[in-house]
Amino acid sequence: MSAVNLELVDLADLTTLVKDLNFDDVERRSALLENGSRDFNAVPGSGKTSLLAAKLLLLAKKWPHARRGICVLSHTNVARDEIARRLAGSSEGAQLLSYPHFVGTIHAFVNQFFSMPMLRSLGQKVDVIDDVVFADRAKSLLQLGMFSGLRVYLENQNNGDGIATSLFYRTADLQLQVESGKLPGTHTASYKSLMTLKKMLTKDGIFRHRDMFAYADRALNTCPHLVDVVHRRFPMVFIDEMQDTSWDQESFLNRIFDRKSVMQRFGDVDQKILSDEENADLLTFPRSGYGCISTSKRFGPAIASAVSSVRLSGNAVVGEGSGTHAPILLLYSTADIAKVVPHYGRLVIDRLTEEEAAAREVKAMCTRKSGEGKVAVGRHLVDYWQAYGEGQQIASMRSESFWGLVGDAKRTLREASLNSRVADVRRALLLVLRAAASPLVSGVRDARALPRAAREFGASGPIEGITRHLAISGEQLCGVGQRDSTIELVYVGLQPYLPNGLEFDKFSALSVFDGPGLQGTTNSAASARCQVSHLGRSLEFGLGTTAGMKGETHSASLVLEAYGGTSRKFDVALGLEYIAGIASKKLDMLPKTQQAQMRNLYVAMSRPAALLCLAANEERVPPGLRTMLLSKGWHIEVV
Repeated sequence: MSAVNLELVDLADLTTLVKDLNFDDVERRSALLENGSRDFNAVPGSGKTSLLAAKLLLLAKKWPHARRGICVLSHTNVARDEIARRLAGSSEGAQLLSYPHFVGTIHAFVNQFFSMPMLRSLGQKVDVIDDVVFADRAKSLLQLGMFSGLRVYLENQNNGDGIATSLFYRTADLQLQVESGKLPGTHTASYKSLMTLKKMLTKDGIFRHRDMFAYADRALNTCPHLVDVVHRRFPMVFIDEMQDTSWDQESFLNRIFDRKSVMQRFGDVDQKILSDEENADLLTFPRSGYGCISTSKRFGPAIASAVSSVRLSGNAVVGEGSGTHAPILLLYSTADIAKVVPHYGRLVIDRLTEEEAAAREVKAMCTRKSGEGKVAVGRHLVDYWQAYGEGQQIASMRSESFWGLVGDAKRTLREASLNSRVADVRRALLLVLRAAASPLVSGVRDARALPRAAREFGASGPIEGITRHLAISGEQLCGVGQRDSTIELVYVGLQPYLPNGLEFDKFSALSVFDGPGLQGTTNSAASARCQVSHLGRSLEFGLGTTAGMKGETHSASLVLEAYGGTSRKFDVALGLEYIAGIASKKLDMLPKTQQAQMRNLYVAMSRPAALLCLAANEERVPPGLRTMLLSKGWHIEVV
């Protein structure tokens, strides 16, 4: 093992490396100086990602190895990009962004070192690894006559669509599993049809993210020495957002690094909302002897008190932020549910100055995106904002649409990163080149390989130039009235790679250019935004799911209640009992489905820095509960 130790004297460098952050408290300094394998459980807004980045900067200054590196893994591109941004600010830190180090998501790590090499060795085509594309293709294939019997079976299941669209491989033997619903018996015709459907998608190179762990397992079974190769390459490993790992992911990482490399894991076990319930009892985060970071710099005591009350572990959250606004409960009647979101916008203008509102984004969120249920409205986001559902139908079409991929810049940059933006553009260009039967892509299985293929083709400049141009200006180029000129721009940019004799008229008629243009994507983006004018000010804010906003910090957040389905509870109404201190059961005594609702509520309520609002149907909040909330400093408004 070739780990590097940090000492107290090293912390003096923080004043120049991270001038905007303060790590003077005992908990954070302890995390920075920990040199062995240990877990750290950190509350929302504690700055654990920034803390991790600071620790990496200190290690970078002392790193002596040319062929051994630090491995930094996260669950989301947002966290990865925050770490990379801080590292890029110094010459030492920037070195961690290239060989021999690795900074990326767990999926990217597994793909790069295990899954993709295995798939290449099998001669397996890889077109795309994307759950949405997989679902779209599966639905399309289901319409084939050979699947008529399977369609009948799925129509008679509670979640037939979910079964067909969430098929994935597990273990090195590529056992067929399903993420949503339940597979039929292996001896049945329906099971055999589902296996055929999965194999057809595999042959076409269409995979789900979870498939990659099965191929990674196969890689380790085929080449057991890979474990030694990888852990020797990375003597130090840091994992962010550890609470979101499934057992498949954790067990795979443990197989490689546990007791072989220094492994430090950061997360908040109470924020585990993206859970794989299967084998959840085997998850080990946080391990015995874990460190705590219990103070949040995001919000003040009022929000901290509310957030603490719905924290499943029961540990306190200490708010050290400057927020002074009292939390607000918005009560609505069933008939007035559509007024909740605009009312919230006006309330933000009333309560926050322009500077406070503009400091970060203002958002409204709900645990569920859509769905049915024989209960009063307030079940999901579409109940509050009907346009959201219409927009999501358009958004689901973008994965295979040139115009959706190239023109949807705002969505990509808002939800992911510039890297994701470039990946979308490369995917769009790959679709065009395939449709044009370009010799450049005859052996290209993944859009990420386009630059290398172009270099081998002897002309890398044009593909990089058109990629850069579309990544920067694609949104404008896909506007109404711009499509013909954009197609011509792409035709000229890709000219070195197109078949001889392919005229522009034939190129522009390729089916890849069919479908909605910017108008469709604009509607999709607009469907997730609300604009309000009040008191001479205007405010535009976003709407989405709690899971989609996990990790974000807002100026103000509205949490819209949702129905839990099998839990038979509305999450906000249930949470208010604990906030008010009148609940009859301890949180850890609730059924698992209701505990999951409380974890989602904990995540949602801990997003805002200044103003927290909850919305609930007035029929589900009795007078006694309202009185207790008022006594705890809450404000209540009727929409």
